Amino acid sequence: MRDPIVSDFSLTDAQFGLLTSVFLWSYGFLSPFGGFFADKYSRKKVIVFSVAVWSAMTLWTGFVTSFHEMLIARTLMGVSEACYIPAALALITDYHRRSTRSLATGLHMSGLYAGLAFGGIGGFFAEWWGWRYGFQVFGLFGILYSVVLLFFLKDRKDDDTNNTTDNQVVKEQGITFSGSVKALFSERSFIILLFFFCAYGIVNWLVYGWLPTFLKDHFHLSAGQAGISATGYMQIGSLAGVVAGGILADQWSKKNNRGRLYVVILGFTAGAPFLFLMSKTQIFGIAILGMIVYGIARVLMIQT
Repeated sequence: MRDPIVSDFSLTDAQFGLLTSVFLWSYGFLSPFGGFFADKYSRKKVIVFSVAVWSAMTLWTGFVTSFHEMLIARTLMGVSEACYIPAALALITDYHRRSTRSLATGLHMSGLYAGLAFGGIGGFFAEWWGWRYGFQVFGLFGILYSVVLLFFLKDRKDDDTNNTTDNQVVKEQGITFSGSVKALFSERSFIILLFFFCAYGIVNWLVYGWLPTFLKDHFHLSAGQAGISATGYMQIGSLAGVVAGGILADQWSKKNNRGRLYVVILGFTAGAPFLFLMSKTQIFGIAILGMIVYGIARVLMIQT
């Protein structure tokens, strides 16, 4: 997908990189606010808002006429995604609190990775109908889907006072954003996890943003082949990992309180060497193996 966009707007590599950067900046800066709004008001409302805005920005991307319009669309897309993940994961844990939590989270993430895998066909869309076509089709579909969510997605409401959800606690106690942040940073475990996921995010988004270009140049693939390879093989691994890892984490946690943590460590330990192998080999089959194993490992690090 990269080359048609670069050609259409005469972008430099730095400008194309900026398209990814503004998305991540808005995503990273606003994620805490998205999570707080989901706790304070409604998981459902935040999720529906996110899906609707993300879809509208995707649709708009298919019609932009300048690099600056593309920048605005990518920035607002980051805003929408910042709202979705915290609210969606919180809603899942409202319904799945103990023995099925990791599996439920994994199955949810499998939808994300399936979407990324199928997103690889965007390279073929660009070759067949132009790069705008995929954005227009999926953006319109997403807008319609947000309407479906509006009617069928439900927040969990508990009558049992001993089984109160976090967002009910926030509402009842009137917890502020600054108070929530202060409470979080008083926990040493939260600070450790924050640094870990910062490092994970840097690596993951670098791979996600530049892997199609790397494969195209390094293995002399077409845009379509590079796009489907960069997403397909890694997401195959991720789809397997979210299910297997969820089951492993749930079962391990029954026998050991640190079971979920050990699954994260397992993913981190396995992922780094295979990512390095993928980047250094001259044999495409070995690169495929590296992408699959890294795909498995990266979901073990985040779903538990």
